[in-house]
Amino acid sequence: MRRRLILWACAAVLLSVTGYAADLKNEDGARYEIKISSGASTTSTSVGGNTTLSNVCSGCEIEVVGVGKVQVRGSEVAVIKDGRLGKR
Repeated sequence: MRRRLILWACAAVLLSVTGYAADLKNEDGARYEIKISSGASTTSTSVGGNTTLSNVCSGCEIEVVGVGKVQVRGSEVAVIKDGRLGKR
């Protein structure tokens, strides 16, 4: 019984950590500069053409410089396509 409880607890922790992080998918061929803001912290980076950044955050604002901003939470996917930013 104790072993089963430990297995369920481990499974719950793994699912909560890996299953709820937002991704950023760039379906354009161009490279974009991005800013990821979560609370008071902002990180600047870039995403290459036809590339996906996995597990960007569990809840944040993604700004694609010159394109727009979008709020993402959980397992949502922010998508850059045809020079526009949206969510799936």
